[in-house]
Amino acid sequence: MKITGIEMIPLTISFKGMIKESFGTVGLREDDVIIRLHTDEGITGLGEGATLGPFYCGESQETVMGIIGHHLFPKVLEGKNPFDVDPIHYQMDKVVYGNTVAKAAVDFALYDIMGKVLNVPVYNLLGGRFTDEIPLRGSVGIDTPEKMAALAKSIIDQGFGGIKMKVGLNPPEDIERVKAIRQAIGSSAVIDIDVNGAYTPKEAIYVLRRVSDCAPITVEQPVQRDDLKGMALVKRSVDLPIGACESALTLAQVMRVIQMDAADFFNYKTSRSGGLFPAKQAVRMIEAAGLFVIASEQLGFGVEVAANAHFAVSTPTLKWPEGHAAGLMGIAGKFDTVDFDGDIVDNTPLVRNGRLLAPGGPGLGVNLVEEKWRRYLTPGKEIIKLGRIS
Repeated sequence: MKITGIEMIPLTISFKGMIKESFGTVGLREDDVIIRLHTDEGITGLGEGATLGPFYCGESQETVMGIIGHHLFPKVLEGKNPFDVDPIHYQMDKVVYGNTVAKAAVDFALYDIMGKVLNVPVYNLLGGRFTDEIPLRGSVGIDTPEKMAALAKSIIDQGFGGIKMKVGLNPPEDIERVKAIRQAIGSSAVIDIDVNGAYTPKEAIYVLRRVSDCAPITVEQPVQRDDLKGMALVKRSVDLPIGACESALTLAQVMRVIQMDAADFFNYKTSRSGGLFPAKQAVRMIEAAGLFVIASEQLGFGVEVAANAHFAVSTPTLKWPEGHAAGLMGIAGKFDTVDFDGDIVDNTPLVRNGRLLAPGGPGLGVNLVEEKWRRYLTPGKEIIKLGRIS
């Protein structure tokens, strides 16, 4: 079997609800790329590149399509056996530095093809399934303490296992936001405070010392992504688990965080870190260092959700401390319409009672539906087809 062609479909998502973060508002207009790899046996594989914009991880819709179209497909993928996942990743890293969202899209498509050929779900290719469903966190964007608390309570009432709350614009107000959410949701659900790198080390220490009585709490990326010394200082100075998120997009970055003793855990996203193949390496490396991993998705369509669900059900190290289960970030109701009618695939993994059900079927278990995805085509851009399309 050989890869013969590729389609790249530029899409733009508008979410049902916006999420205000320290670096901007997510969900208003997010550009995305769906790829479909073709083979000489007529089997195709789906991948997705969800970037959240160039500030977040240094990639955009334009870079994903450009890197894949001009470099990864002609120089690495064309003519290769899709089962050669390790050699393909090796060559992708030789040809292109970084650009891990683009590489993740390719990785997802390779696993989708392999699963279809073998007639097994992707989680079997990743070592097998540990669970049938994944506990979810629900996201709360920056707002007044009262509005954030009300939304957090409604999320917990739906059965979600915890809250991922955004902060970082005003440290003193953030203290009140955390306390309001804790009061609203009770004492047991975990609050994940996501700063997105907005604090200085001293600001982080100031805030976190004053909300420690609201535990159980985890803290994501309290200082800017390149300040590992500052993050290590925060970790030493507060009695809460400190996590690396934007600081750890690649295996080398994960290793640097471990070497600097800068984090207690990692918020790891397969979608921005090269895909499923390096993700399995990363979580084992993190586990060997005595740390833990929380997973989250990149707010893409159903292809990306499915890939992350396969990763989560096949990875037992995704957890919160103190026995609390954790999984992907909450995804329910993120499209224009409800019940995933706004998705682009035929079998989006279901969310029920705050838990994501394990996907079924061969490969990723989802298929594109043309009448659905065409309404999301990015204005002014075209579908790109390269090589021989089956």
